[in-house]
Amino acid sequence: MESQRKIFVEKVGVRTEKMGYSPLAGRIIGALLLAEPPYMTFDSLCEYLNASKSSISTNLQFLMHDGSGMVEYFTLPGDRKRYFKISIDNWVKHIKEIPKEFQQSKDLLEEILSYRKSNMLDNEFSTNIEELLSFYEFMLEKLPTLIEEWEERRKKNN
Repeated sequence: MESQRKIFVEKVGVRTEKMGYSPLAGRIIGALLLAEPPYMTFDSLCEYLNASKSSISTNLQFLMHDGSGMVEYFTLPGDRKRYFKISIDNWVKHIKEIPKEFQQSKDLLEEILSYRKSNMLDNEFSTNIEELLSFYEFMLEKLPTLIEEWEERRKKNN
């Protein structure tokens, strides 16, 4: 069972690395997703992931404060330790911000396309940017509806 847990932790590490996170940040997420109980102390993360305190600290700070707040900590009365856990609510909140991020990317690409056209830069590449803008527009049209449908489903299930 422990070897399978380690395999899952590595899979999460690889997956999150592809999303732009450090491999260790991904392993921390994986370890916390598979922890039982669903939290770990700083020292237990260092030991389990066989990583230095400074590396764990740096990556925990990133995961808590990078905008998504995917990881959070809590304390217990009479205990000086911090316990780290996955924040599902912050994770969902981050996902709900995707339309805003798409809009910001779309706005920037529109500015770039305008610049390219006004300076007569490679038309073929500009056409590719227009195609990408079309995708952003489609996603911006559909994402709010998908999020709303998910919220309705969530209400029904709770």
